[in-house]
Parts: sequence; C-alpha cells; structure tokens
Amino acid sequence: MVHYSPARLDRSFSALSDATRRGVLERLGRGDASITDLAAKFELDPTTLEKTVADFNAAVVPGTFDHTILDDCRTEGLTPPKTHWARKIETPPYYAYPVRPGITFTYLGTRVNKQARMLMNDGKPAANMFAAGEIMAGNVLGQGYAAGIGMTIGSVFGRVAGREAAKHARN
Repeated sequence: MVHYSPARLDRSFSALSDATRRGVLERLGRGDASITDLAAKFELDPTTLEKTVADFNAAVVPGTFDHTILDDCRTEGLTPPKTHWARKIETPPYYAYPVRPGITFTYLGTRVNKQARMLMNDGKPAANMFAAGEIMAGNVLGQGYAAGIGMTIGSVFGRVAGREAAKHARN
C-alpha cells in the first residue's frame, strides 16, 4: 500500500498517455478517509488490514527521507525488512491498487526441448506445457544474462511454442 497525493501521482504518470493516466487516476479515485474504507473498496478484511498497517507503522524507524538516495528510513522487526524509504502510513487519503505476481524469468530453472516443450524433473517432455521468452532465458544463454535478450528468445521460441501447442491441441 502506498500513499501518494493526486498531484504526485499525476507527475509520476506524466510519461503515460492522457487516456491511460486518466484511467489510472479514475480507478484510484479520490482516496479513502480510513484504512477501513480502503479495505472495503478492495473486499479485504478491515481488521487484518488495520493490523498490517499498524504493525508496519510500529516497525518504521524514523530517519531523513530522501527518495533520490538510499536513505536511512527503514523498518525493524518485519520480514522481509524494508531497508529504505519507509514512512508511516498515517495520513489520509489512502490509495491502493491490486498487484498480481508473475514469473519474469527463472534463471536456469525451466528446461525445454527443441519444440519448446517444458522438460519435467525426469527429463521427459511435458504433455501440454510449452515455454518461450524470459522463463527460459538461462537455457539459451547458459551463463550470464544479456539485457533485452528475452525479446529475441520470446520471438523465436514463441513461434516454436505456438506451433507445437497448436499441433498438440489438434491431436
């Protein structure tokens, strides 16, 4: 959960198109007056969210906030700790947005064959799982990582994976 003023949000999104920026700001609305109101908007348990925010606030170690450097504003007693830019969440309006996890890449974690079919622990190809792009970058590079190479890997193996998945779907 992050607390920003509408003006700061607008500056942060200045690189986006006007339509995108308006959509994001409309979704955030004017903010909520309380953590309970914010919890209701996102269908979260208000008691749990209030406790989470209170625990975070109690863990904040005051310092000199400076967003341009790795400052000394941190938390203590949280796992994982926040090492910089920790500030108490205590002044409305409150804003939040949903975040969903995703796999960017699993360095040397996902193995594939020439048909982009994922290989299981026993070395046999999966019946219906294919991979392309960043998830298999380590397999192509072997060692190290070249920034942007995922686009090439995604293009080449995306075509291979798509073709092979289509063949599998027809059978």
